[in-house]
Amino acid sequence: MPEQSKFENVDLFASLEAIMKQNTGFYQSDLDIDKEIIAKAAASPHREDKTLLWFCRPSGTHCFRERDVFLKDTAPHNTWRFYMEQTSDRVLAYAIELTGKERGKIKGNLYELDYAKHYERVKEKELPADTVKLIYEHGEREIQEAGRFFNGTQTRSLGSLNALKPYPTTRTRCNLFYRKNGAAGSSFRRGTSRRISQPCGTG
Repeated sequence: MPEQSKFENVDLFASLEAIMKQNTGFYQSDLDIDKEIIAKAAASPHREDKTLLWFCRPSGTHCFRERDVFLKDTAPHNTWRFYMEQTSDRVLAYAIELTGKERGKIKGNLYELDYAKHYERVKEKELPADTVKLIYEHGEREIQEAGRFFNGTQTRSLGSLNALKPYPTTRTRCNLFYRKNGAAGSSFRRGTSRRISQPCGTG
């Protein structure tokens, strides 16, 4: 069985582009969206934003915060599962660990994933996203029932609604789960990982 590769301290944009070109013939511009997601995560002060999951397929790419992929019925979770359940596409999947910037380039570690095995892990370890945080211009509020109707119009005190963030009600449970099961723990470092010193021609 082939070993899974580990690429350490690489230029992430150059590495992902090289991987994408091996497998993605159409909608390569999806990677531009991924780069925006990665850049935003790199600028975030929050630890949970520093680990992402990325994959490419023959017709496009996707990038998500790893934590969100494990939240049931969210777009990242459904998308991550869809290409295993509904297609026969060849999928190249990686965990991204952001480590910083060097000479203006976003650097990090890439961990090759066995997509089929990781899909099973996501199914087994999924958590209900039963709370939604509403992010406004000038603050935020929570709705305890994710499926409940809410008014997303502008409010006098908080301003316009900018984003919705689903997460489990019990934050402690989610944090413990993430540390145990996420890439920040051991799930992408165990087994037969190997180091490649200069992956994807990024030298």
